[in-house]
Amino acid sequence: MQMVNYDLPWNPMKIEQRIGRIHRIGQEKEVMIYNLCAAGSAEDYILQILDKKINMFEMVIGEIDMVLGRVTGDREFSEVVYDIWINSRSEQDREKGFAQLGTTLKRAKTGYKKTKDLDKKLFGENYEL
Repeated sequence: MQMVNYDLPWNPMKIEQRIGRIHRIGQEKEVMIYNLCAAGSAEDYILQILDKKINMFEMVIGEIDMVLGRVTGDREFSEVVYDIWINSRSEQDREKGFAQLGTTLKRAKTGYKKTKDLDKKLFGENYEL
């Protein structure tokens, strides 16, 4: 199965939802996801962060929400991206802003994994049920 994202939303939850529609539990065929975007666009920065910093495309469905919640609080992820994009005075500022967001996301993922591991130790394998 293949999916091509040519109109990427700025919210990773929507990307995850799209992938989840074809990559379901019990899926036996390999699922290939292709993301198209213009080089240097906001979508390009978002994909780089999500792929290189937190490996979003290898995460279990639902985990991205737990990571983003640690970063954005009451704000939408797309609002954070928009602020970086609009408030950057130069390409260098923009790169720095997205790099900082990437570092924050990576830290949030590490924190989420530590919490998940602790929950598993305390409550066993079926603690989420």
